[in-house]
Order: sequence, then structure tokens, then C-alpha cells
Amino acid sequence: MTDRVVLKWAVSVDDTPHKIGGGEIVHVACQYPEDPTTVTVWTVEPRNEGARVLPRTVQVYGTGQPLPLFAQPLGSTVAAGGRLVWHLFWMPQPDMHRTSTEVREPQPEEAR
Repeated sequence: MTDRVVLKWAVSVDDTPHKIGGGEIVHVACQYPEDPTTVTVWTVEPRNEGARVLPRTVQVYGTGQPLPLFAQPLGSTVAAGGRLVWHLFWMPQPDMHRTSTEVREPQPEEAR
């Protein structure tokens, strides 16, 4: 029986927080080399809706950009043929006081 699935999330490199699944992160990469403005994240999520974990808020930062004290690293990836390195951070502060009913369910990116 399969009770988990790997889902893919597209996170824009745009200086704003984004919601992705709250499961274990499998990989962080720039899946499409021609598009250095999107970081792709793969997470392991439960298939059963009743077992869903709360989504997490993440944000992409470039090397040398200032980081909030509460930001926690999740992974990094090289983009633009090595000219850029993006770092994915969990932003726990905005989610700390929300309940599961206040968090909008994120939608995984369609498989390409």
C-alpha cells in the first residue's frame, strides 16, 4: 500500500514568501536551466487527506542577500550556468500563530 507521494512545487525568485507542502524535502533544484527565476522543490506528502501536514512558508534568497534571523535553510541550487546560487529558506515566523483552518491549501505544480 502506498500512503505517500512526492509532489513538486515551483517557488518564484521574487523576494516574497510562498507556500509549499509541509512534508520532508527531497530535493531543491532549478529544474529548467533556461528559467533561473524559479526554484523547484520536491516534498514527500501523505496521500491521505486526513494525514496532511500543514503547508510551510518558504522564500528564496541569493548569495549575499540579508536574511531574517528566523529564516532556516532548506537547500540550495545553482542557476544560470553557475552564475547564480539560490538558497531556499523556511520562514517559520509568519506561520507560528496560524491554525490549519487559517492556512490556504497549496496546490502542487502540474507535472511537465
